[in-house]
Amino acid sequence: MTIIAQGAEAIIEQEGDTIIKKRIPKRYRHPQIDLALRKARTRREAKVIAKLPIPGPQLITTNNTDTITMTAINGPKLAEVLDNQPLLAKTIGTLTATLHDHNIIHGDLTTSNMLLHNNTIYFIDFGLSFFSTRIEDKAVDIHLFKQALDSKHHLVATQAYHLFLENYRPKEREAILTRLKQVQARGRYKATPSKKQPSSKQPTPKKQ
Repeated sequence: MTIIAQGAEAIIEQEGDTIIKKRIPKRYRHPQIDLALRKARTRREAKVIAKLPIPGPQLITTNNTDTITMTAINGPKLAEVLDNQPLLAKTIGTLTATLHDHNIIHGDLTTSNMLLHNNTIYFIDFGLSFFSTRIEDKAVDIHLFKQALDSKHHLVATQAYHLFLENYRPKEREAILTRLKQVQARGRYKATPSKKQPSSKQPTPKKQ
């Protein structure tokens, strides 16, 4: 068994065609709270994987406490290939729309969480995923994807994002894209440093 990734939340190991993801206990948390959190997150992630309507890992089993076993998907991350194949963004848009039509929010929609295998794009890493019907959550998913493009793929970001949006056609497309503009506006507002307003207070004249 080979460790292929280790983050703050989990250790991911591969054995043949199988991936085992185990959430790590956090010593700074109360043991009962820690166990409850790991259980809830493991169950939620397993449920999302089991209900995926798009190419992704297949759930094999879970202990409903801290471990998920799923099928392995071999292939390069889209983070490594999108710059040379920006047209792949079309498929990403279509897959994201399907995900959102099934009320699944990925939560970490970046090209590092997508693999290319046999010319098929697979979404992976559903550790932050959840079910939601909220327009806001779907808009935020897209906003995070755009931020990932701007950060990791600045040479093709504009083209890739345009292709993504052209092919992102869920049932609630118009409402989601309208909310997306609001989300992006909030992001720009937070990123803009506030200018210090000149004081209206008059200086006190010096005594003669």
